[in-house]
Amino acid sequence: MLRMTEKNRSVSDGRPFEDGAAESPKNLRPGKPFPGAGDLFAMFGIVLGMQIAASFAVLFVSFVLGAETDAVEPLQQGRRMAAVYLLAMTASYFLVLWYRHMRGGSGPIGRFSVRGLNPMLLLWAFVLMLAVGVVCEPLLALLPDVKPYEFGRGGWALATLVVAAPVLEELLCRGVVLESLRARYGAATAWAVSSLFFGALHLQPVLAVNAFVIGLILGYIYIVADSLWATIILHALNNAVAYLLLLTGYGDATLAGLAGGGTLYWSIYAGAVAVTLLSAWRVWRTLRCLKGGRKNEDVA
Repeated sequence: MLRMTEKNRSVSDGRPFEDGAAESPKNLRPGKPFPGAGDLFAMFGIVLGMQIAASFAVLFVSFVLGAETDAVEPLQQGRRMAAVYLLAMTASYFLVLWYRHMRGGSGPIGRFSVRGLNPMLLLWAFVLMLAVGVVCEPLLALLPDVKPYEFGRGGWALATLVVAAPVLEELLCRGVVLESLRARYGAATAWAVSSLFFGALHLQPVLAVNAFVIGLILGYIYIVADSLWATIILHALNNAVAYLLLLTGYGDATLAGLAGGGTLYWSIYAGAVAVTLLSAWRVWRTLRCLKGGRKNEDVA
């Protein structure tokens, strides 16, 4: 009788090969590979469900403590929204991680390269966010606006928008979601789909469209820099500018209204379009190179 080799023994007893060969199919997790369309809807449902649950939990605690439940005062609204957001997003992040593990997801859940803190790259991205905001302004003006003071005011509102939201949303959207998509579909698909996911999380039309566009920029920066530090900083700057405009009474102001809609407005708008188009070409070129297998440092 022929002597069983080490490799044959590995096959017969079900243990993986010592030499790095492919794992036996019976050891793979059942079901479709992660993430599929259903997984994205499931993760979105987790976040939405946690937002609803956190809202009811905060309202219940407020009722038990005898606090007002209508929350019309901006400072009180800021504290309440901070409690809801921190509870909902923290729970969402860990539940999504658990779901990813149960579905067999693999790979990193976020990269934190210090190289991503390139000042010129961050400056370019911030200017691009401002330019894209100008370009999208006519579209956003057609959508229902956010209710006044919805996010509240005061220190808690500021901490939520400028600290908590950038950290938690980047960990979830650019970390878990984009990285999971990239592992299966590649950088370009992960960039686009994770931006859609990020936009959908904001629910209200004007916020969702704006978040989708900003998500495209943040996703690109994350891909070329391999750093959540970079996207957290940019996300925080974007939210800080929006909150500053709200505090100074310019939350609903538009460039057309400020510039009068004349020559000055169209000059600024044309410049913003030029910056957006040139940047879009750069993004397309970079993602095309990455699809061809070139490393990030060759195209950043």
